[in-house]
Parts: sequence; structure tokens; C-alpha cells
Amino acid sequence: MTRFIHDQFAKDYLEELLSQLGECQIPLEIRSEVRQVDVFFVPSTQPKTSP
Repeated sequence: MTRFIHDQFAKDYLEELLSQLGECQIPLEIRSEVRQVDVFFVPSTQPKTSP
């Protein structure tokens, strides 16, 4: 659970916006260390829509 409501809103907004342009994972746990990434985005080679 996030501490601030605007933090969750920003994550949801970015996920919706970036999912059309590539792969978006919210949140993403990194196994090499005990860390977590808020937003992880990998652009696709050919986006579904023009930006």
C-alpha cells in the first residue's frame, strides 16, 4: 500500500499511458537486492498507436 494517494494515482496513470507504447510493470521487484521499482517501462519496437 502506498503512503500517498497521489503516488498511486501517478503509477496508475503512467501504467495506462505507457501500456500503449510498450510493456509497463508496476511495481517491479528487483531480485539482486531488496529493492522495488515504482514504474518499469520497456518500449516496443513498433508502438500500437502513434505517440
